[in-house]
Amino acid sequence: MSSADRSRDRSGPAWLPLAAAALVVPTVLAGLTLLWPRPQIEGELTRTATESLAAAGLTGAGVAFTGRDAVVTGLDGPDAARAVEIVQGVDGVRIAQLPAGGAGAETGPGDGTGTGDGAGPDAAASAPFGIARRGADVVLTGVVGSEAERDALVAAATEQAGGATVVDELTVTPGALPQPGVTTTSVGAIAALLGAVPADIATSIDGDTLTLTGTAPDSASAQAAGAALGALLPGTTVDNQLAVAGGGAAASGELDDAGKRELQTAIDALVAGAPITFEPNSPALTASGAATVDGIVTLVALVPGARVQVDGYVATGPGDGVLTAQELSDQRAAAVRDALVAGGVPADNITARGLGEGDTPAAQAAGRRVEITVV
Repeated sequence: MSSADRSRDRSGPAWLPLAAAALVVPTVLAGLTLLWPRPQIEGELTRTATESLAAAGLTGAGVAFTGRDAVVTGLDGPDAARAVEIVQGVDGVRIAQLPAGGAGAETGPGDGTGTGDGAGPDAAASAPFGIARRGADVVLTGVVGSEAERDALVAAATEQAGGATVVDELTVTPGALPQPGVTTTSVGAIAALLGAVPADIATSIDGDTLTLTGTAPDSASAQAAGAALGALLPGTTVDNQLAVAGGGAAASGELDDAGKRELQTAIDALVAGAPITFEPNSPALTASGAATVDGIVTLVALVPGARVQVDGYVATGPGDGVLTAQELSDQRAAAVRDALVAGGVPADNITARGLGEGDTPAAQAAGRRVEITVV
């Protein structure tokens, strides 16, 4: 190991841990509200939203919660739009909107603009919200409470669908409350997933259940799609009804060659952005290396039949004399293996070995790291 292995590790972008925290922390906070009793959710969100509005100088605004869905009243024009934006930004809020009767309106019996059953601010959506891949299109179906909500959801899906055409088949029932978990963030993320797959796959959100139907090319894809969609909607039960091409349900046995290639491609994409690196002369992961390992743990744990080989390396040159190159590379491989096992990957499906400095110029130049290969 060289002096480079005794210097501060600078591999991997420094912003990666911060970016990961920015994504994970709001999701965890929002997910935690699902565990609280409904009155506690509403009371806490009302307090936080009211304080946020007051801090922004919007003291004339009122906010009422039904679960995690907010209706903002008491303001008109730009102030009303600004108040909705502020409340929408409160951790744990699913969606914020103005009353169905218009900006700032205090609606009462007969004040809603909808007609027929299901109209009014307390009406629930009468059908599951669906996002489906049909041929080259991503299709949105279900009931929303306003034109503004529909426009926001369609725009989010269009932005994230990777060029796929978004077909709007939504029905507007003024005042209908949104389905739990249906936000611009979740709709955009699901549209991104569906836009990236060639198969016809559909998701349906009905209360706290998300049903996934259609055909996946292999068992690895079926398992990964179900788990990924579940992660998008914390607290939601995923009913994965995907079938595997050629017949049968998603299997949990050995991966076929196509499944191995897909999993390896996903792992390689993570490692390309931030290699699995370690502190100098140590089996301790760097911050960026630990974030990458967490992502790989999630990927591999999604595929019950996956088998991986973990290879540990050290930088070239003299070390600090405490551990030999072989010992240190063994410990680095073991650290990643242990993380995989802790994340739910069977220990029997992992082979871990240290390769010292490596036996090729390319391996030696890459320095202290771990590589993972799907076998």
